[in-house]
Amino acid sequence: MQVYAQIVYERGPQIGVGEGMNSSVFLAFDPRVRRQIAVKEIEKANFGNDFDSYYREAEVMFAVEHPNTVPIQYVCDTADKIGLAMPYFQNGSLKPRIADGPIQVRKFLKMAQGVLHGVARIHRCGFLHFDLKPSNIFFTDSDEPMVADFGQSRRATAGTVRVPRMYKWGIPPEVWDTQVGTFESDIFQVGVLFYRSINGDPVYQAQREAIQTDGDLRQKVMGGRFPDPKFFLPHVPKRLRTVVRKAIRSNPADRFRSATDLANSLGRISPKLDWQVIHLGGGAYQWRAPRPGKPDLEVELTQDGGLTWEARVWTGQGVGKRAKRPSEFWRSALSYSDACRHLTAVFADLA
Repeated sequence: MQVYAQIVYERGPQIGVGEGMNSSVFLAFDPRVRRQIAVKEIEKANFGNDFDSYYREAEVMFAVEHPNTVPIQYVCDTADKIGLAMPYFQNGSLKPRIADGPIQVRKFLKMAQGVLHGVARIHRCGFLHFDLKPSNIFFTDSDEPMVADFGQSRRATAGTVRVPRMYKWGIPPEVWDTQVGTFESDIFQVGVLFYRSINGDPVYQAQREAIQTDGDLRQKVMGGRFPDPKFFLPHVPKRLRTVVRKAIRSNPADRFRSATDLANSLGRISPKLDWQVIHLGGGAYQWRAPRPGKPDLEVELTQDGGLTWEARVWTGQGVGKRAKRPSEFWRSALSYSDACRHLTAVFADLA
């Protein structure tokens, strides 16, 4: 016997504006249990006459439930919309955390493990996510990462699936040609997400803004040139660069075979210094690293008054800081690429 009951929520302001292709998410209030929730509303018209697909996203969310995936609270519908009720995460998503620069490497490594645990769960349940990006990684009150937004998820048959319409900046190389995705397609998206996290979105967005057409985007992605695997901010450890490069290789066979393999590789990275990175605008940065029992380290990459760049390194902070090995570490009148190469060697030495 089917029972039809009434569900009520009070819709508040829209959140995550512009981040969903076919939906809108609202902060809402459940008056029955007096709690804040997030409700994702999807127009039924988006599904055409495919009535069976109305609740597909909710079904996937329930099937892949895990401490690192966003759970479904309930699903409801009106005459013209489907509503997915989820927890509201006050700590927001990864997107604003990397908008002005990278997150610290140790914080990244902790976050990455949680993300990959969630992705591994999705894959073990036989699904591909297809929409792994910073705006779809949320954080709990204890700062645990949660994989969200299963609107593009599909069940894989024999490890492959016909790809739904995708966010163009997240299309993996193989999908541009074949329109077929595999578990390695999700690994590519995770790799891009990690690239953006450790470099900060200003680096990624500068590369993105240089792409003028979809044809140019396709060529660069398929050619392994977007995002640029040759460029990392100087403080990023060599082993971390190697792992991220493998995740975003253009040939799926050259990537990690699973989210667990990628997590294991990241788990072997243990940086000695944890650099705090401040983006000063353009290509300029300042790095600081605390050292227990020793003066802090500070590194700067700035323009030297013209079109060239200079690198400087100090110990200590404020008025008490001192130049550190200026004959070796300090450089001026460099091109930007030469300055970054010089600082890459400096950071390796300081570590």
